[in-house]
Amino acid sequence: MNQKEHLLATSGLSLERMSSFLQVVEAGNIAKAALGDATKQSQFSRQIKEMESFFGVALTRRIGRRIEITDEGHRLALMIRRQFRELEDFRAKMAGKSVQVRFGAQGSIIDWVLTPRIDEIRKVLGDVTVELEQMRTLDVMRAVADGRIDFGILRVDALPKETKRWKLGSVGYALFAPKTPWKPLGSVERAVEKLPMVELLPGGQFGSRWQEWLAEKKLRPQVIARLASFTQMARVVRMGKAAAVLPEIATVEFDHKQFHAEPITGMPHRTLALIANPRSLERVGLDANAPSRLEKILRLDGGL
Repeated sequence: MNQKEHLLATSGLSLERMSSFLQVVEAGNIAKAALGDATKQSQFSRQIKEMESFFGVALTRRIGRRIEITDEGHRLALMIRRQFRELEDFRAKMAGKSVQVRFGAQGSIIDWVLTPRIDEIRKVLGDVTVELEQMRTLDVMRAVADGRIDFGILRVDALPKETKRWKLGSVGYALFAPKTPWKPLGSVERAVEKLPMVELLPGGQFGSRWQEWLAEKKLRPQVIARLASFTQMARVVRMGKAAAVLPEIATVEFDHKQFHAEPITGMPHRTLALIANPRSLERVGLDANAPSRLEKILRLDGGL
């Protein structure tokens, strides 16, 4: 009996069971995946037991009152996710639809690096549908590794040394402010103390570096609001309500006739890189040089 015949001769595996198992893995446990539905929870438990019987390995384990996915379960979920996506892409191709190419990055990178270059991205990748998903740095790495997204952009210092990457360049920071109140001040230090400011909520690498810079300069900004993202801060600046320190790539958001951006010396730059999943590239019909072509159009000049 060959491998295919052996699989078909053993009960316990089906698309429905694999889909249910993937829902459980992505939710974290059976109860969350069932959304409080006791009948569905019982169904998920039964289907997972049937898959465990089929593969001859435990896919979950009980830790106290919790059910946890085993390492083998996570490996299987990765395989299922890839297969489902390949089947969906094949179906889309046969229906004449364009293939979806997914990018993951933080919101500011999506808004200020990827979105302005969608046309160029499609030129180098072919007739594809570009999907941009906002994700945290750690989630970008995981999603590229398991094939949920094809490309990711993130900080180089967040990447393991062995990860293949295509460096896009370094990004510094600048003080963005409406030109009228900026003109009489003329320096970042005076602007920080005299103009109303918006900041990021506490936490994160940038927040720590910003506070260190303020302490070194002995400055106390007039903070009127703390927000969750750079893009929210940029919106407040565009409304003329305040000044803010933002990555230099935010210049695409601002009319240079109305707003001034003054580079900040002393705050470390961050280097961004592109990462890719080779298996995903092959699946969507992209060759191994696709990341290099993207690197050329996404390259950052690091200046204003």
